[in-house]
Amino acid sequence: MIELAQEFGQLGGEIHGDGDNDAALSQLVQLAVKHIEGCSWASITVLTGKQGRSIACTDEIAERADRLQYEHGEGPCLQAAVDDENYLLFDVAEETRWPNYTKALLAQTPVRSVLSMQLPAEDSAALNLFGDEAGAFTEVDLTTATVFAAHASTLVALYEAEYTKDNLRAALDSNRRIGAAIGVLMAMHKVTEDQAFDMLRVASQLLHRKLRDVAAEVVEVGALPDLPPTR
Repeated sequence: MIELAQEFGQLGGEIHGDGDNDAALSQLVQLAVKHIEGCSWASITVLTGKQGRSIACTDEIAERADRLQYEHGEGPCLQAAVDDENYLLFDVAEETRWPNYTKALLAQTPVRSVLSMQLPAEDSAALNLFGDEAGAFTEVDLTTATVFAAHASTLVALYEAEYTKDNLRAALDSNRRIGAAIGVLMAMHKVTEDQAFDMLRVASQLLHRKLRDVAAEVVEVGALPDLPPTR
């Protein structure tokens, strides 16, 4: 436990300093495998609406175990994220709550038990621990997993803040490019702002390209790209 406390202290340095949060998330799931006896693989799931994504995985097996839940739309990790409760899949072969997921898990992975800990977050989230034996998780494992979940919640909150900031920055950059392209077209064709935007929109549709990409080309070359002939 002293070693674990020291390693959590290092994680704290990542959280409160200038560290890489993605690296800290990866480190946390690796530490879960190291310190939780029944855990062979681990991941963290974030659920936005009905779409799940894994923001940290120890390896390909954890990634596949998560992906099977997203594909089938069921499983303890998704359930924990949605319900804000913890779920223990004690024996994959005997589990009846998520039949499609457990069938795929048995066929495609060596995972035989799962412990999913809900994580308080803006989006739904869960810490997922996978064992290679049925009934792999003991009471001691459950207690230790609770400690890991508390640390994971902090990292997920930071991840969400960075993810939102990055998306906002991308949206602002896109809007700036579109605005600049509209200005170029207004000046070149002596049209109104609405007319210039319609020119961009029509070009986007005819070329089957995103509006922001067409706008970026207009800003770069000073004109609309060549359009395909219309019938």
